[in-house]
Amino acid sequence: VSADFQSIQSPGPLEIPGPRDKAVKEYGEWQVSNVTDDTLKAAFREICDMMIDNGLDLEQVYKDQDPEFFIGRGIKIGIARRFVEDIRRWVENMKKAIPTYNII
Repeated sequence: VSADFQSIQSPGPLEIPGPRDKAVKEYGEWQVSNVTDDTLKAAFREICDMMIDNGLDLEQVYKDQDPEFFIGRGIKIGIARRFVEDIRRWVENMKKAIPTYNII
């Protein structure tokens, strides 16, 4: 496989600010806030616990783009796909929400 093909397939770095485990929890709660069903809420929280238990952070999960890791551990396919696919959107929204201060 050529380097050009790999660079097209690999998502770029996200540069998520702050502690990695905290970002996992905040992202999970954002996912929870986007559903009303308690079973779905629990599934998103379970993914977060699974990530922390396995030492994974959002950057790693985003880079891998592999919902099968979670599906193979009992997470519903739609929840796993949504969790993996929405990471960049969440990070971009978080960066927009963080104020930028100019030093004069």
